[in-house]
Amino acid sequence: MKIKNILLATLLIIIICACQKTNYKGPELILANEIHLESIRIHENIETEITEKKQKAIINKDLVRVQKLDSLSAILELWEDGVVEVPGFGHEHQQGEHHEHKLAVQMTDESMLEYQKNSKQAIEELQQEIKNKF
Repeated sequence: MKIKNILLATLLIIIICACQKTNYKGPELILANEIHLESIRIHENIETEITEKKQKAIINKDLVRVQKLDSLSAILELWEDGVVEVPGFGHEHQQGEHHEHKLAVQMTDESMLEYQKNSKQAIEELQQEIKNKF
């Protein structure tokens, strides 16, 4: 009877620990998510900026500028295709926003943080390119 109680208590502790670990968000994941959200905001700003600049270029019949903006838009779309959301964090959709929910990529917390840093750096470089050339 005593062994049965010990086994039951041990099983209960294992289950509790396992459940807590899946909900645990370490500091690396929290920071990775913050960086991810900043990157998404930059992406949205760039998207708006490209659309506005393209409309002006069309009005001014500046076809070269329209083509350059189309190229930047294509690069922006490639960046968006490579976006990996940080697992365990919810997000809201803007009205009319459509995107795929990809299967979570299996990475360590440190790898996810590094990925998000690199992703943000790439979108910031694109943002700087637009500021410098347009």
